[in-house]
Amino acid sequence: MALIATEEQKRELNDNGFTVIENLLTEAEVATLDDAIEEVSLRRDQAADLPALSRPGSTGTGFLAMRNGILQHPALLDLVDRPDILSYVVDMVGWNIQNRDSVLLRTPPEPEAVDDGRMGLGWHFDYEEEFGGITRGDPMPLIDFKVGWYISDSTEPGHATIIFVPGSHNWTYQQRATWSQDLDPSDIFELRVPAGSAMLWRGTLLHGVTPNLSKTVRKAVYVSYAPRWLRPTGHIFQDEDLVERSDPVRRQLLGAMGDLSDPLGNSPDVSPDSQYWFTHDWNSVPLKEWAESCAGDPPYDWGTGYGVSETKFLPGFEFPDAIDPRK
Repeated sequence: MALIATEEQKRELNDNGFTVIENLLTEAEVATLDDAIEEVSLRRDQAADLPALSRPGSTGTGFLAMRNGILQHPALLDLVDRPDILSYVVDMVGWNIQNRDSVLLRTPPEPEAVDDGRMGLGWHFDYEEEFGGITRGDPMPLIDFKVGWYISDSTEPGHATIIFVPGSHNWTYQQRATWSQDLDPSDIFELRVPAGSAMLWRGTLLHGVTPNLSKTVRKAVYVSYAPRWLRPTGHIFQDEDLVERSDPVRRQLLGAMGDLSDPLGNSPDVSPDSQYWFTHDWNSVPLKEWAESCAGDPPYDWGTGYGVSETKFLPGFEFPDAIDPRK
């Protein structure tokens, strides 16, 4: 049983690399997040000791791109564990996850003289360079899962919108190496959605972002989820006070044990055992219990938890295949 994702959404995600949910946020929620982004932007502009932000190829003023952006405002932080979107995430990639990073974007209009074909970040696959040794396989491994939140209206073309090649997350190594020679412009998809929409997608899609050629500021938030055994990228450890005052599920998503127990297990001095890899106490992974309580009785139809077994090493467990066939 899935929590919320339909078979069609799963098919879209697996075949095309993305699925879109339009108007997931109410008008009031959009207004709250819009105000939050403006507050963060104003606060940053008033902090004289911070360096100016810029994006290659961008000449617009007031540009904002902040990693670990969800910590900049309570309304942004609430995006990480909204029950509806968290249900989608668990359906797609399982419950043994944490927040890898989040990016807060505020992109003002470009001057009229800007090159409308020049993208600030250029075409790329996420983490292909950082994980070069393991991305030679076909396709690239699913290490990161993204939710894009579109706070401003993005129904018109060229509104600093994300563009990508559907299905490119399934490309072979050779296809990724020669994409610039083979890319057909008709294969490019430009996301055009109303304010309050969300997109679930795989960062291994070939993608880029257009310049903002509209007359309005484009605002978006990207929240990434990854296995708990992967180091985050927008932070090393989240604020300790924030973690302690969060509920167990949010603690897990912020990178801690949900019950604040020792991450090296029950006997860290004698037998240290990372609970991010093999969990002996499910209280440290409260998202599992949350998902099961929402779904009801098994069997469950969601991600496998990035390799964490539901039975391995629990009391009474025995490996079912423990016979050496040579004997």
